Amino acid sequence: MKKMFRKAITVMLCVALFMSAVPMAFAADKDFTKPVHGEAKTASKAEKTLLDGVDVVLNALINGINALTHTPRSWEKETDYSKDGFTEGQTDFLDAPAANAVWSMGYARASITEGQDITDGKHYVAGSLSVTDKVVSKVYDEQFVRTIAMNDGSGRGTVVFCVIDGYGMSSTDVRAIRQELADFCAKNDVAAVNITVLHQHSAVDTFGMNGPLFSELLNPWRDLFGKKMVNGQNETYMRNLFDKTEQSVKEAVAAMKTGKLYFSTVDASAYVRDKRPAFVMDTDLNLFRFIPEDGSRQIWFSTYTAHCVGNGAGGTEVTADYPLYMEQTVNEEANADFMLFLGAEQGTSQVKDSIEGIEEAEKEELGGVKLYGKTLANLLIEKGEENAVEVAPLLNVAYKEVLFSISNPILTFAGKMGLVTNKVVRAGLCKYKVVSEIGYMELGNDLALAFVPGELAAELAYGGTLPASQSWSGEDWTYPTMQSQVGERQLLILGIMNDQVGYIIPGNDYMALLYGQNKSLELVALGKNTAAELSDAFGALVKECKAK
Repeated sequence: MKKMFRKAITVMLCVALFMSAVPMAFAADKDFTKPVHGEAKTASKAEKTLLDGVDVVLNALINGINALTHTPRSWEKETDYSKDGFTEGQTDFLDAPAANAVWSMGYARASITEGQDITDGKHYVAGSLSVTDKVVSKVYDEQFVRTIAMNDGSGRGTVVFCVIDGYGMSSTDVRAIRQELADFCAKNDVAAVNITVLHQHSAVDTFGMNGPLFSELLNPWRDLFGKKMVNGQNETYMRNLFDKTEQSVKEAVAAMKTGKLYFSTVDASAYVRDKRPAFVMDTDLNLFRFIPEDGSRQIWFSTYTAHCVGNGAGGTEVTADYPLYMEQTVNEEANADFMLFLGAEQGTSQVKDSIEGIEEAEKEELGGVKLYGKTLANLLIEKGEENAVEVAPLLNVAYKEVLFSISNPILTFAGKMGLVTNKVVRAGLCKYKVVSEIGYMELGNDLALAFVPGELAAELAYGGTLPASQSWSGEDWTYPTMQSQVGERQLLILGIMNDQVGYIIPGNDYMALLYGQNKSLELVALGKNTAAELSDAFGALVKECKAK
């Protein structure tokens, strides 16, 4: 009975949260740049009816529990919440570089674990929920925040990007860091600060959901009586993370030098796969190389879509996963600083089968992870200049606040239990929304970047959603792609940027919770309307930007 109770509680608290690393068959000859609809298995009408009916019952049960559970004091009314820490970006967009414009860029890197004893039994490992406390048992790698500062010389301000070794950062913490940097940004003409994570399933918990599970069940009582909720964040660790992130922003801005920026793409389709239909991915390593005029160390930054789950999702060892070993290789072999961004990486996994020496490497601790990172870095070093084009000194960026509705009662329950730290507002009787944001940036004459606050299904960006004959709902997805909303510019996605709202799934293929092919994504999605809300908001933002 006790075992069954524990399992039930685990399900209620999103046991499958962030468990997207489940293995499935891999076809080595698949073209990952195109949708492969033929591999999507469609449930029968009877099976869908049954499973949808079970969903109705489960949702009603959990909604009933939610209705009886204390709503956190911090959940303000939709009409009353503070917008502190949100920025709208630049007030005007340029169609061409300013006269005599030139790129300036700076880089900084700071350890967020140096001087911290994270094996003291008070630090938790993110990646998957566990009934037992996932306290850090071993540290393989130091954890860092890496920051670049960019300015196009137009006089409209510097734009900063921070990439943290961590599973997630909610907008609550992102906006708190921005507020602490407000005076610095005003004095140093910084137009925007962006913060994302590398989404390692083996990092110290910076999101909050991997704390002492059964203690967290008492959080509604704590909050009711004015006491602080318990979650997976360690206060000392987070304070140090804030300080080091802010320090890196200041150092990157101070280190800016003029130079030229180049963009190229490198085919990495042999090293990444998608686990869920419609099997659409950006399989390239998209590389930016900044070359300073004075001949000093270059700055490279890249986007890629493979999840950082090289050491599994359920362990208690801390590792920075393959991005760290990409960085080390680029540092040593190319004499360049390096940082990685994750793109539209929903449901993606690393593929190592074709890497020479992988079997031998995986006999050692993190051997496969290290070799995977080194292999990707060598791809950039060897092929990164082959199709490189110079990026004109033009940077336009703007943001739009979005309130995503929550229709998934499991996440409402998790929020009321204090497991997640996102900013939630009350939107009516037993109705809630997550306060988040999206961003749109133009680089040069040909590139556009979308800042997405979650794990995006790539087909929403590039097309290839499942047709009615194969989708769960039996309907087509009728919303425009993000690429079509942008127009002729090549679109890149920066995922989990400035918030983590979970998986963003095409609404026509939002599956029943108990259907195996869903890969547990629906358990940690806000609901089936999130993709539509994102599409509407992004389209509106792009139109507003074009009108500036």
